[in-house]
Amino acid sequence: MLRWLLLCLIAGLMQTSAAQTDLIIPGGDWRDTNGKQIAATEGGIIKVDSLYYLWGMDRSANNYAFVGINLYSSADLKNWTFVNQILKKTSHPDLNNDAVVERAKLLHNKKTGQFVMWMHYEGHNAYKIAEVGLATCNTIGGDYTFHSHFRPLDIDSRDINVYQDDDGKGYLICTTKGNQNVSLFELDSTYTKVVREIYRGSASDDMECEGHAIIKTGGYYFWLMSWCTGWDFNDNHYFYSTKLAGPWTAGGKIATANTHTYESQVGFAVTVKGSNKTTFLYTGDRWSVNNYSMSRIVLLPIEVSGTKLSVKWHDQYNIDAQTGEWSAGARYFPDGIYTITAKHSGMVLGTTTSGSSVQQQAYTGANTQLWRIQNIGASHFKISSVANGKVLDVSGSSREVGAKILHYDWNDGFNQKWHVIDCGDGYHRLVSVNTLGKAAEISGSSKSAGAEAVLGNFAYKENQLWRIASADKEIIAGEYYRIENRVTQKALEVNSAGQVTLQPSQNKASQIWKLEDLFNGCFTVVSTAGNRVLDTAGNFSVSCQIAEKRFSQQWQVMQVGTGYYKIVNRLNAMVLESKEDGLVKQGTDNTSSANSQQWRFIPTDPVSIGYPLPDQRTIKGRVSGINADDIIYDLNGRIVKRNGIGLSTKGLISNGVYLVKKVNSRKIEIRCFSY
Repeated sequence: MLRWLLLCLIAGLMQTSAAQTDLIIPGGDWRDTNGKQIAATEGGIIKVDSLYYLWGMDRSANNYAFVGINLYSSADLKNWTFVNQILKKTSHPDLNNDAVVERAKLLHNKKTGQFVMWMHYEGHNAYKIAEVGLATCNTIGGDYTFHSHFRPLDIDSRDINVYQDDDGKGYLICTTKGNQNVSLFELDSTYTKVVREIYRGSASDDMECEGHAIIKTGGYYFWLMSWCTGWDFNDNHYFYSTKLAGPWTAGGKIATANTHTYESQVGFAVTVKGSNKTTFLYTGDRWSVNNYSMSRIVLLPIEVSGTKLSVKWHDQYNIDAQTGEWSAGARYFPDGIYTITAKHSGMVLGTTTSGSSVQQQAYTGANTQLWRIQNIGASHFKISSVANGKVLDVSGSSREVGAKILHYDWNDGFNQKWHVIDCGDGYHRLVSVNTLGKAAEISGSSKSAGAEAVLGNFAYKENQLWRIASADKEIIAGEYYRIENRVTQKALEVNSAGQVTLQPSQNKASQIWKLEDLFNGCFTVVSTAGNRVLDTAGNFSVSCQIAEKRFSQQWQVMQVGTGYYKIVNRLNAMVLESKEDGLVKQGTDNTSSANSQQWRFIPTDPVSIGYPLPDQRTIKGRVSGINADDIIYDLNGRIVKRNGIGLSTKGLISNGVYLVKKVNSRKIEIRCFSY
């Protein structure tokens, strides 16, 4: 039994330990290596020597006025270390007067060694001054000196960007003439002075724009632009040309139509020049209006073929900063049935049988409390009630705080689509796609059953955080299984060296696995032999490794019907499969119905492993305050009650000695009690 308790405790620690990220998650909560939220909107990424540097506006205090520009460094484009606030409002009096400064951009002049920062400057009289600002520094991460602000060639300028061509020339891109034009200015050899305007686009040729960026590949320049809709979203578009001076030809939308460029606005384009290929990354700002600290970065690969450019959505992806190669990870939150539990109350999100209300309720297991979450692509999720198929919907397509969340017939409206964003510690926020950043919350932080779900400005409050747990009745977290392949009828087995093979199915410890729900659509698959978890091992192979919170150890268990499942790795989106030689490999998930990629989970009694039973005379005392999420085990390790209600009263389970697994906090406690 001691061994069994140790396994549970280790699994609990797996869910709370800090770890570096293995994937880029566009629009996610990026945290630096100290665990602090990265604050760098409207910026960009530049490579200097062996490191990449991410910079952008610090809006962490929900500030519209200028506070500073933060800089972070990374060797892999995934894990970022804070370097410095390279420009502060105290750097110059013209920045320290509630000035509005936006879209700071950096150029590295390799001839002078200087780093030159251009920015949109409005002073304290926003969108009347319409100037550019200039600052410089001799090092990428030093304190920049703010020099001046002015109109380039006496032309009004708002949203800006920069571009450095292959020949080393620098350019300043400005939205001009009241956002009805866009101008491309050539800079001098120091990058600090505007020499001439080499191209101007206008509304008459659909080149009026706000955010913008330029890349060059295959003999063409590509100019990415957003339409002029202020803070609101739109379908960004692009132009292409063989010369910066034009003429420019319209190329169409850069992202999937009618997705508002995945609720983002182009702000920069990153060049990742690797040893094997050059990859360009779209950098967009996903605005959270009037709650600016929640604005996020959407970083996605740009794909170019001839004059065709596209930015496809990937829930998560990996990139090798050395080779320049990238690959998609698994889709986030596989389609399935889930419970959605409010952190502050421990109650689940549910509906009423006679009305459209969405509210928190004490869990009973009714279909009105179960939700089908469907990843419909383009960063959007559809969340529908199992009871009646109606979906989470914001009443009247409102964007206002306090607007009611209803369940309603699906009509493909933006007010029925949601972002599901990981907030850490096994909790998520549900952001309404239509609302520029507003999220689902329980009104007034009420802990009463029947309190309604409404829209709110997200601030990591507990009534805004949701635990999304699998409600699959066949695959239950915390229980034990043998995992058999459909073709071979053999089971996954781990040997003492951590190798995973297929062997004739037997009820022994090396073939018994426990599933631990990570509350992110994934499980860890824990071996009862050696305290190890299923892990990818490269070259299409798998192994069993010491438990760490790595994406390579996270698996989606996806039902394919007839009692079988696919087991998909989060890191590389590959599926577990059997091979003809009897080995266990990872194969490409081509959405085929290949039986070699299908697995059956056979419930197994863990007492057969040979755990010693405790001396019952040493287990005394009652446990009060047992919660609905807690799991009750008998002394053989069998689950006798889960998702129960009121287990602190007698009558729901028979007299005896039991173990309680507390799962409603960061730690998993194992307590003993008796009736």
